[in-house]
Amino acid sequence: MTTATRKEMEHERMRRKILDAAKELFAKDGFDNVSIRKIAARIKYSPAALYRYFKNKEDLILSLKMEGMQKFGEMQSHLVNIKDPFQRLREGGRIYLDYARKEPEYYDLLFTKAVPSFCSPEKWVGGPHQNFTNFQETVRQCIETGVLGDVSVNTAVAALWASVHGLASLAASGRLQSHLPGIDMDNIFEDVLDFITIPQIEREKMRKGKQDESSK
Repeated sequence: MTTATRKEMEHERMRRKILDAAKELFAKDGFDNVSIRKIAARIKYSPAALYRYFKNKEDLILSLKMEGMQKFGEMQSHLVNIKDPFQRLREGGRIYLDYARKEPEYYDLLFTKAVPSFCSPEKWVGGPHQNFTNFQETVRQCIETGVLGDVSVNTAVAALWASVHGLASLAASGRLQSHLPGIDMDNIFEDVLDFITIPQIEREKMRKGKQDESSK
C-alpha cells in the first residue's frame, strides 16, 4: 500500500467518523444546538482539524443529507421493475416505512426537521428529487387506471405522502407500536392504503355504473 493510498484511507476514515458523530448529535440535540466544537469533542478531535474535511457546518449537514438521499434511493431502486402502478405504490410505501425504522437518524434529518438556520433553504430543500418525481408519476398512473378515483395528482400525492409519513413518524418514535400493540408493522401501510383506496375504487365503479345506466 502506497503512502498516498494510506493517507486517502485515513482521510476517508476520519470523514466518516465526523459524519457519524454529527448525525447522532443532530438527531439528538437538533441542528442549531450542535456546534463544530461539540462534534469535535465527541470524537476527541480539535475543532480546527474538522475544517480539513468540511468547509463549515452547512457543508457537513448537506453531506449527510446527500448520504441519506442516496441510501433512500438505493432502497427504492427495484421499484422501476414493478409494472403495476398500484403495486409499485404499495411497495414504495413499505420502503418509506422501512427507511424510517432502519435509518431513523437519516429519516429524521431528511423528513422531519426544519431547515437549519445556518443552511441556505435553497440548498437544503433543492429541486424535486428523482425519488419524489417517480412517486408523482406512480400516483398519476394510479389515477389514470381508476385506482385512486377522480382526484388531482397533487391532492393524491399530498394525502398519500401525509399518510405514510405519519405512519413512519409514529413508528420511528415507537408510539404506533406502544398504542397499538400487536400491529403488523410489515403490512401496515398496505392495509392503510387499501383503507384509503378501496372506497375510491367502489365509488368509481358506482359512478361508471350510473353512467352505463344513463347511456342505455
